[in-house]
Amino acid sequence: MLEYLKHLFVRRQKPPYQAGTNLLLVLVLSVLVGAGVSYGTIGFMKAFESVVNWVYFDWSDSPSGRYSHKEDGHTSSPKKLSFDFRGADEGGLGSLKKTQWDSNGTCRIVATATTGRSKSNKLAWHMDANGTVIIESLTGLAGSTVRLKFDGKNLVPAGEDLNATLRNIGIHATLPDGFSPGWLELKYKQGSFTDVPKWHILLALTLGGLFIGVLYKIFKLARGHGPADVIISRINNDGILPIKEGIQTAVICISSIGLGASVGRYGPAVHLGATLGSGFAQLFKLGRVNTVTFLGCGVASAIAASFNTPIAAVIFAHEAIIGHYSLRAFAPITIAAVTGNEVAKYHGRHFDGFQNLTDFPPLEPHLYFWLAIVGLISAVFALIYMRSLVAVGKWVKESRIPQWLRPMFAGLAIGIVAIWLPNLLGLVEETTTQVIQDIEKPLEFGLQILCLLIVFKIGSTALCLGTGMHGGVFGPALCFGAMVGATFALMVDPNQYQIFALAGMGACISSVVGAPISTILIVFELNQNYTAATAVMVAVVVSNLVTNRYFARSYFIYQVQAAGFDVNAGREVNILQRRTIREVMEPEFYTIGPDVNLRAIEQALRNNPDADLYVTEANGKLLGNISLSKAWDALREESSQTARDLAHMPEHWLTEGTDLNRGFEVIEEFVGISVPVVNNAQDMQLTGIIHEANVIQAYNEAVKEARGEEQGLD
Repeated sequence: MLEYLKHLFVRRQKPPYQAGTNLLLVLVLSVLVGAGVSYGTIGFMKAFESVVNWVYFDWSDSPSGRYSHKEDGHTSSPKKLSFDFRGADEGGLGSLKKTQWDSNGTCRIVATATTGRSKSNKLAWHMDANGTVIIESLTGLAGSTVRLKFDGKNLVPAGEDLNATLRNIGIHATLPDGFSPGWLELKYKQGSFTDVPKWHILLALTLGGLFIGVLYKIFKLARGHGPADVIISRINNDGILPIKEGIQTAVICISSIGLGASVGRYGPAVHLGATLGSGFAQLFKLGRVNTVTFLGCGVASAIAASFNTPIAAVIFAHEAIIGHYSLRAFAPITIAAVTGNEVAKYHGRHFDGFQNLTDFPPLEPHLYFWLAIVGLISAVFALIYMRSLVAVGKWVKESRIPQWLRPMFAGLAIGIVAIWLPNLLGLVEETTTQVIQDIEKPLEFGLQILCLLIVFKIGSTALCLGTGMHGGVFGPALCFGAMVGATFALMVDPNQYQIFALAGMGACISSVVGAPISTILIVFELNQNYTAATAVMVAVVVSNLVTNRYFARSYFIYQVQAAGFDVNAGREVNILQRRTIREVMEPEFYTIGPDVNLRAIEQALRNNPDADLYVTEANGKLLGNISLSKAWDALREESSQTARDLAHMPEHWLTEGTDLNRGFEVIEEFVGISVPVVNNAQDMQLTGIIHEANVIQAYNEAVKEARGEEQGLD
């Protein structure tokens, strides 16, 4: 059976016939890849969530962070009730003395449904001796006390009519029906680093950094891998990614994210998805074209499972990774994305970072100008961010600090900053969500704190990634981009707070990952709001124009170019670069020894008038070739010269391992009959020759192969 499957994949059909059975089989297998990668992505997310809870939040004996209840976890727009707890600690050096978690503070309650979201209500909470969490209105409004029982992990109502209490508080416009005390459970979603004792954060980051350094030493891994390596594998390695390094990188990323490093989760998810997709194709030896296709399937499934945006995932796989839109790859990548999204939703994975926002009114004409300015400012911060990543990485490599000690120093430095700014730790999805949804007065994040968080978020992420606390660049850009837009809104027009925050977020992440269309689609799929998508689109276009001009199309593309690969080359060029001169050279050629006389040279030239005559040593080393004109001049003078004297090393020669694209460039400058091919530049043993026709034929084949891939032909 396995041999029959392999036969189907290697079978070739001539145009214009579509790849019938082959393509159908790829579509079926793309379902398996999509589901498998989605489970892998869910496992990856659960792993770092378990680590961060074990390191930080399982030690708490009082509620911290976000707790929520969804009325129906399997619908596309579930109704949800969220409680967001914060302790009373304000940070600073004095907070280092705190050894216990706060048992009082503030709480925000928000209800969301398909019709929108309720006003965010800020209340006071404290925990009594019986473990009951009591939430009361700051104004002391009668009948507005919520009582919840904390079981160490989740919260449940303590017996009263919760619906009535919530309506007394003011949550009534969009309150979903069915939140009855009998079955409602507020499940723990994610903790808040602002509540963790600061000595705990400092110790965990420092020792955790040392642990990550030891992992590098155990794995013998020079660096962590990411989306740039996926692009390189597509360009230079037939879509093949090393499975071992992919799993090792995932383990390091789980450790880094779980310990609270200032990195993202989407880049590692993309790399892991691509590794699993590529590994599936390698396992069944499905060939280069199908390996690249399943590489894209893995990427699309990982993005869809992370954001619940299958349309954007399909576009991202083509836009940022594959580099072109292939008809043959589009169908299986689409199926993998849809499958990955459905698997994630079935298991309760819903991205709710910036959903159910205010119903934006149509954009006024003057706002387009301000949105363009948001895009321009976001581009500046995206440039600072990407150049900081490059500069810190270069500085760390040039330092004398051993690789296994570098993450520990980064953990120590970030832990010190977190004493004052704990919001910059971890994935900061909680912080990003709060920034975007923060429209009630007083704001959770004022102008001063937003400016500080932007600066230190960029710096801390650059330090983490540069020292080996590996993770993604997408999440941090998501965070500081929203802050850039929010800061601009506070200075120019606070009434446009959310729309500017969304625009800044989209502009920054699209510039960093090089996926403007995908970014716009992500915002639209999550909000299904044309106003929000249009606003983001304007800022994204301006931002990408600037960063393309002064940096690169994306941070990943910069990494690929720094590794020596040309991402702007056409598909046929990539195909030629994978083939070598050895494959097309002619092994038959005419040679003569270095010590033969003129008469022997004359006879050899007469016997082969249409071929070059090469002079070689006994071991085959090339000394040069003899032209007819030079031999004729020597004959007229009746000199006693030998072949060694007349040999002239040609200006152009190639080695067997030279790629065909480079060979094509040499042939373009060559004038003559043939170009000699040697085994290598050291031994210079002549092993073949190549004519212009050989390279031109190879180029034509590459063009046909490239067009066949794009048009869905085998």
